Amino acid sequence: MLHVALKCQKAFERYEEEDDKYFTHFQENEGGKKKFGPPSTVDWNNARIFVNFLQSFYDVTLKFSATKSVSINCFYNEICELHNQINELSGNDDNLLSKMVSNMKLKFDKYWGNPENINLLMFLAIVLDPRYKMGYVNFSLQYFYNVQTVASVTLLIEHTLNRLYAVYGGGFKPMSDESSKLHELASSNQRRTFLSNFIKHQKEHSVLESCNEVEKYLGDENVNPLTPSFDILLWWKVNSTKYNILAMIARDVLAVPVSSVASEQAFSTGGRILDPYRSSLNPKTVNYLICTQSWLKGTNEGVSLEIAEEEDAEELGVADSSATITD
Repeated sequence: MLHVALKCQKAFERYEEEDDKYFTHFQENEGGKKKFGPPSTVDWNNARIFVNFLQSFYDVTLKFSATKSVSINCFYNEICELHNQINELSGNDDNLLSKMVSNMKLKFDKYWGNPENINLLMFLAIVLDPRYKMGYVNFSLQYFYNVQTVASVTLLIEHTLNRLYAVYGGGFKPMSDESSKLHELASSNQRRTFLSNFIKHQKEHSVLESCNEVEKYLGDENVNPLTPSFDILLWWKVNSTKYNILAMIARDVLAVPVSSVASEQAFSTGGRILDPYRSSLNPKTVNYLICTQSWLKGTNEGVSLEIAEEEDAEELGVADSSATITD
């Protein structure tokens, strides 16, 4: 609302110059209390400072509440940006801004002051982002926290990633169907011992390579963090043949929403459909209504009702509304 109010600054200044009742309006008592105002030059300057400061929080809120794009991989990065901004502005020369930032820092440290209390999925998501990986995590932790905290959190992240890799890789078979058939053919013929030894060596080598997938991914060169419109899901889809098991982990981790906006929105939509006047709808009907509304909102151009009505009329054999009815 502040950025909208700033657009009206000149209007308020004109009121002050041309309307005699402008000052008397603020001098009147309302409910036994004096009204606030009129806004002075200092108030406008403070509002402009607050808008510049709070704009970053507004942008981050929009990113976190996104429901049609991956949001968990940008969560930790945005938290670091806010952390850095709060630290820089806490010692600002402006007393009003410095006081507000200091109060926000207390609230921020309550939730994000100790990285050991942050959900590990946030760290795993940034590690599975090929633009950042462990290098960004180490850099950010060293920038904001002490050495002991950095060491413990880094070790916990690596241990968790390796555990996930072991779980997901438990049922993974790196050999292709063709190599399996060749192995069966070689084992059925006892004279081809050299060929069977080669296939056995190839199998062991492929298993060894798959076991080093985490180290291979972390050791490969990062994608440029400034790449415009980077699609992390597309990247993992393209590189799923290179990182078979990690791609499965990334698929599940990146699917986690970073906020509960989507689920709360679904419940809110259900509440609008099941009102006191329509409380006897069966679950399937409610499901159809909610899905249809979501699909209509998800389309860029929406649905043309006129075209839909004309198509329905043609299918039912109904004449055009402009046609005349004759006996």
